[in-house]
Amino acid sequence: MTYMIKSTVCLLVLYGFFHFILRHHKILIFNRSYLIFSLVFSIIVPFIVIPVNSNFTLTNSLDKLTFATGHAIQGDKIIANGTSPQVSLNILIVLFIIVSSVLLLRFAINIFRIISKIIKCKKVKNIHTTLILVKEKTLPYSFFRYVFVNKSDFENGKIENELLMHEEAHCLQYHSVDIVLLELINVFLWFNPAIWLFRKAILLNHEYYADNKVLACNESFDYHRLLLNLVIQNSTNFLVSNFKYSLIKNRLTMMTKSKPLHNAFLRKIAAIPLFLILVVILTFCEKINQQKASIFSNQDEWWYPILIKHNVVPSGFNNFERIFEMGTKNSINGRIVTLENAFILSRPDSVGYFILKSPLAYHDLDKNTVKGDDGIIEMYNLKSGDIKPTQTLYFKNFTVHFGRSKLKIEAEEMESGVYPKK
Repeated sequence: MTYMIKSTVCLLVLYGFFHFILRHHKILIFNRSYLIFSLVFSIIVPFIVIPVNSNFTLTNSLDKLTFATGHAIQGDKIIANGTSPQVSLNILIVLFIIVSSVLLLRFAINIFRIISKIIKCKKVKNIHTTLILVKEKTLPYSFFRYVFVNKSDFENGKIENELLMHEEAHCLQYHSVDIVLLELINVFLWFNPAIWLFRKAILLNHEYYADNKVLACNESFDYHRLLLNLVIQNSTNFLVSNFKYSLIKNRLTMMTKSKPLHNAFLRKIAAIPLFLILVVILTFCEKINQQKASIFSNQDEWWYPILIKHNVVPSGFNNFERIFEMGTKNSINGRIVTLENAFILSRPDSVGYFILKSPLAYHDLDKNTVKGDDGIIEMYNLKSGDIKPTQTLYFKNFTVHFGRSKLKIEAEEMESGVYPKK
């Protein structure tokens, strides 16, 4: 969830800069580079975390999100306080897999159709491209170095040279690379509305560039009239470049513009500090303050003073009435909690408490037991305040039963010692 929020915020900020600062200026190569880089930047940067030990907070509240569940133990049974988030999470995961699978299948089918046309249809070599003569009635469209045109229209000379030049410009600039990248990103981030904003902007920028190349060799009035006479109807593959993505009004407006003074140098330079600010905000995390914030809201919990005494910072934890548990990885499948590098704190009575540590532990919420291959239990006297355990037990293939006022340990091997056993 933290990644999704960071990525979306980054996408919206960068798109906002493009929309208000760059969009209306004829700096087409730079705009294309900016949009593609912004898209990749927003996907990768939220994965990066750079801890900083200082008293100056470099992060916002997005970095302070932690996973936590709440339950109450009554006797030997555990009763959930409200609906388990795992059910809703599983539904979302299934929905994500279904939609992404459909989009990936559609992507594969369209790639297959394009390749089939390239293999089966008649080809005509051009200077920089290869014309693919297809039977279906369609406007010219391109994919990498291939331009697809209607066979009958081409052989009868009904295809305007300006349209072929337009598609050739797409080919020479490898606009298909951008389109394939967009479709692959959309397979996994289809739920993010910011992706669709970038998609529309990138495809429109492609058309601006191709139009600009056509106007370099043709009269603008004739080309404008050609565009206005075209019927924007095309049912061809969504992976190709063609007039399907054109917004004619915007294109005609952009054609009338000239390059800005000094090629909008200041606007380009302004993008650099924007990226740097986002890197600082999204990647640097203030380690000390973040740890303090993670336990501040839990200082009234029974386990709070015990963790403070043992210098343990809670993260990814489950909080029960008399059991606190956490791990570097914490997942729930059904009613079984899986904890890697498990740290389980239990206070069965007012006299003492114990800490269970294990590389991998499984907590059965129905049976109220914890199982693992090997582990250690450290027992402490609560009233003495001593941080040294009164007893330490090492065991293998263990099962710990949590009772109302005591616990029961079953293990293949059990002995006093230190953990891990040397």
